[in-house]
Amino acid sequence: MRFAAIYHEKKHIIFLGVLLVIIAVIVVGCVVLPTVFYDQWIWKYYWGPVVADATPDTTTAVHNGVIAREGYTVVSEITYGVILIVALYALYKLLMKLKIAIDWYFCLALMPYILFGPVTRVLEDAVYFHEPFVYWFISPFIYIQIAVYALFFLLLGYYIEKKSKKQYLTVNTILFSGGLIFLIPSLLILLVQGSKSNVSHFDVFLLVIGLVSLITLLVYLFAYRYRSNENLVVYKNPLNLAMIAGHMIDGLTSYISIYDPLDMGLPLYLEKHPASNVLMEVWPPLFPLVKFVLIVVVIYLFDVLYKKELKSHVNLVNLLKIGILILGVSPGLRDLLRVTMGV
Repeated sequence: MRFAAIYHEKKHIIFLGVLLVIIAVIVVGCVVLPTVFYDQWIWKYYWGPVVADATPDTTTAVHNGVIAREGYTVVSEITYGVILIVALYALYKLLMKLKIAIDWYFCLALMPYILFGPVTRVLEDAVYFHEPFVYWFISPFIYIQIAVYALFFLLLGYYIEKKSKKQYLTVNTILFSGGLIFLIPSLLILLVQGSKSNVSHFDVFLLVIGLVSLITLLVYLFAYRYRSNENLVVYKNPLNLAMIAGHMIDGLTSYISIYDPLDMGLPLYLEKHPASNVLMEVWPPLFPLVKFVLIVVVIYLFDVLYKKELKSHVNLVNLLKIGILILGVSPGLRDLLRVTMGV
């Protein structure tokens, strides 16, 4: 009981202390045992893949004989997954403290930042950025960059909304407008770079967007047709439809770009994520099918099966949904734009 009381009272200090201890162990380990801590761990699983990604015409990087490959590993995916969960929780606590509603409109306000990530990643793939700035546009640093921008305009919007009596100056308005400052120039640069490409595949873009639109529309029509059924009407919720669309972009783009089932003359692409690669090795269309089923199940769990239990945690559920949306649309749109530009 005493420990619980101390933890509740000093939990922020305890968390900071644990974080500092972990950082200290890593730093000391890199100094005392650099071969183990840096070469075989940090370089191989985290920094090496970034260097390999930033180096044109190669998918590997070597340091002290240790080979690191472009893309994600099981170790890095677990690490980034844990960091994402902690970051989402911290963001949730901040939004609750500021009394900002997490809903579909908040998701729309974040959309410029969500799109900025894949757009700039494609510019990096097209060798638009050069050292040292190129590293700033490679995962996970691109997501840190986006988080900084979004948090700045979120807090700015909160301050302006509190000080202003004008109804249109809301947190969501300021947040959305701030994101456009970064997104619009990036889109213009992408269009210019795309116009210079001699090997573009706009047909793939139209095919994927067409299929995703069709699937999303069919889900909406199905939910609308059975809107009297409270277990099915949830599938026409805008945020739920956005999750389905985002992950269908990812699943269909991966399948079409890697296997080129319609013989569209696409260059050779490889899957970076171990889990999705395993699924497509079993049966190529299995990846988009599994993603669709998983999102449908997630929606069912949130909005139907545990609806009553989560009734008082709507903001947390919506934040998790936005996180799931980002995990689908960000890599999916990046891959789709890469294929479109022939990168």
